Amino acid sequence: MRTIRKTFIALCLFGLCVFAQGQSSGNIQQPTFQWRCETGDTMLNFNPATTSILYFDSIPYAKDYTLIVVYKPVSDTESTVWHLLYGDSATRSLTTERILSGNTAIRYADSTGSRPAIHTLRQSAPESDTSYIQMTLGDGNLMMAEMLYFDRRLGNATLRRIQTALAVRYGITLGPVDYISSDGKRIWEYDCDSTCYHHHVTGVGFDTVYGVRQLRSHSEMEGGMVTIATDTLSPGSFLLTGDDDAPLAYTTVDDGFYGGEYEILSRNWRIRATGTEDNLFSLSFDTRMLPLPTDSLVLFVDDDLYLPSAITADAVEFNSVFFPTDSCQFTLARGAALWRASQSHDAHAPNIGVQYSDTQRMNGHAALNLYPNPTTERFSLEVSGAKWVKATVYNQQGKVMAIYSDSGKEKYLFEGALPSGNAYYATVTTDEGDQTIKIVVK
Repeated sequence: MRTIRKTFIALCLFGLCVFAQGQSSGNIQQPTFQWRCETGDTMLNFNPATTSILYFDSIPYAKDYTLIVVYKPVSDTESTVWHLLYGDSATRSLTTERILSGNTAIRYADSTGSRPAIHTLRQSAPESDTSYIQMTLGDGNLMMAEMLYFDRRLGNATLRRIQTALAVRYGITLGPVDYISSDGKRIWEYDCDSTCYHHHVTGVGFDTVYGVRQLRSHSEMEGGMVTIATDTLSPGSFLLTGDDDAPLAYTTVDDGFYGGEYEILSRNWRIRATGTEDNLFSLSFDTRMLPLPTDSLVLFVDDDLYLPSAITADAVEFNSVFFPTDSCQFTLARGAALWRASQSHDAHAPNIGVQYSDTQRMNGHAALNLYPNPTTERFSLEVSGAKWVKATVYNQQGKVMAIYSDSGKEKYLFEGALPSGNAYYATVTTDEGDQTIKIVVK
């Protein structure tokens, strides 16, 4: 008869997962056993996962038990993850596509087919004298990320907290339900009045009870085009976002406020912050999923307007985005009218069109100097007296031409070249503030 020690040794030999003996923490019940994958060439939302088969097939018998599995199918072939070692095991199984159980209470959307999913099975096993029940892992069609086994049936409240932690860690949408942190707070509330935002839910968070410290995350679900990131989070803080699953298409509007016609994306996102001390975060959008062209994009956060901090071939990034309330909406838009609106001092963007002198002293001791200006092609930008510097060069249409950054020096020198016959703007951000300088290229 196998023992717990043999099972543990088998896991270590194959280098797949880490075995953890859970303990109770207050009224939060921890798993009796946990397998967390640590190796593998694939990643599930920046977390390691493995496609290998786990070479063990039994655990100590418990009449009441709960199993939670995080996985991403490698193919559409259904695989069995767990079943009882009895004749009626066909009705007491957990597979990659469904839960074969007559008394499973909690089910979630987006949990079938080839999408990543968090599957949960709560069971009361038949009476038996046996010491073990059966576990299998199909025929290699799974990318396992984490598996938790409890030798008891978890209550709905405890189960939802654990599923929330896994959903945040792996970027998997639970469905149209509330997300609950380990301390019982609702960090994502499902509502469906005029618009439902429970699609492609993802976010960052820090939960010390369940070991979650996710500082960068994107949705692993189909259509998850947003990456959210932050440099630091305090314990108990979360920032989650979800969209209304509207089409990725633009609608032309002219409300008169921005002085011209522009386009706004049909899809909208809601973002919700819980326990965050600083509501500054970064958002990145996968432009390969957007209709062309993808230049002149701006971000609306409620009524605030942001210009991109970086544009690459595959993404547009917005850094230092401030969320004015704990719950607000954001969307993408594009058009010349919005770039002109960035001249407003209320816009979170470079003051395009506002000319500054070539030599500037910022709020404190930092100073910057641009030379030669005007120039025939090449220019030099010198910054001194700053702990760190980031300089972004835009053309008159708001397209990012170059980005420079450095830190830890007494003096910084950035050099570059720009196409002739145009005017450009260099926005310099340091630890002491922002300034924008106009660059004239003859």
